[in-house]
Amino acid sequence: MCGKFVFISDLKQIADEFNLSEITPVPLPHGDVHPGQKCSCVISEGHTTRLIPMLWGSTPHWPIKTTTSKLLINARAETLSEKPTFKESFQRRRCLIPADGFYEWSKDKKQFYFYPQRRRPFGLAAIYEYSAAKKEASFVIITTAPNKLIEPIHNRMPVIIPGEKQSLWLNNAKFEKSALTSLFIPYPEKKMEMRAGGYQLQ
Repeated sequence: MCGKFVFISDLKQIADEFNLSEITPVPLPHGDVHPGQKCSCVISEGHTTRLIPMLWGSTPHWPIKTTTSKLLINARAETLSEKPTFKESFQRRRCLIPADGFYEWSKDKKQFYFYPQRRRPFGLAAIYEYSAAKKEASFVIITTAPNKLIEPIHNRMPVIIPGEKQSLWLNNAKFEKSALTSLFIPYPEKKMEMRAGGYQLQ
């Protein structure tokens, strides 16, 4: 799973990395981002790619108490196109979550931080939905099998969309299932680093 990620980049870095065509400042969390928080997400509408604030975590459609612990925060890539909860969002509402790294936990509850070697933000694959009642959008992060760096620590990792494939993922006007699901592969371990504990500002 992906239960916490790190955001430390500034707006210029995000604009450059995700080729934003519209740069409107939105509230950006700095540091660790937890489920239940609002953060900036990259969406594409027509010829415009921009940031909008969204809540991390969707409330299930069945009746339960709406607490942060009950939020749906992840969706498994393997069943994304089959589960009614996520199927429509996968087809029509795909987005990217700018992140500088993310955490996974070992079986003995130790925290490990994973981040790209090039020290640039990357895009976590996500899908979102809009609640008319709450007048807000919320997202879940898609997870897949781990790469060899993460595998000794945890059996899942978030799907990371490489820069050259971002436009494919963000194009909600077109749904090419086979092309999209081909993106659900572990990010190469040779492009990542890890450390025990949390992130450190460079």
